[in-house]
Amino acid sequence: MESKIVIYYDGICFVCSSVISALIKMDKKNILHFSPLQSKYAKSTIDIKYLENMDSVIVKKNEKIFSKSNAAFEVLKELRSPLRFIFYFIPTFFADFIYDFIAKRRYVWFGKKEECIFPIDNPKFLIDK
Repeated sequence: MESKIVIYYDGICFVCSSVISALIKMDKKNILHFSPLQSKYAKSTIDIKYLENMDSVIVKKNEKIFSKSNAAFEVLKELRSPLRFIFYFIPTFFADFIYDFIAKRRYVWFGKKEECIFPIDNPKFLIDK
């Protein structure tokens, strides 16, 4: 049985929402679930420290938590994406540096939504708990 993977993301970030849309298309095994960090589900299923600073995607797999580049690489590995091999060539500290650089500037560069909007009728999105 495939494990359920929950990707917690910043629901007001245009970049994050675009990545989530791409991941939905890539998820052929139907193992990914999504929850905005602003949702009740996120607030009840992950530690508050991840909600205080929304500059990182959080991935929860088998009760293990991944953040920043490790979260991205974990998802790419599960999706069997060719990009998963980048993990072997780029040290984590450097990948996290690039991740942080973009994350801290994403609202300035790409803007943000006025409010968190998510598809209520899509079972892949975990909102309430």
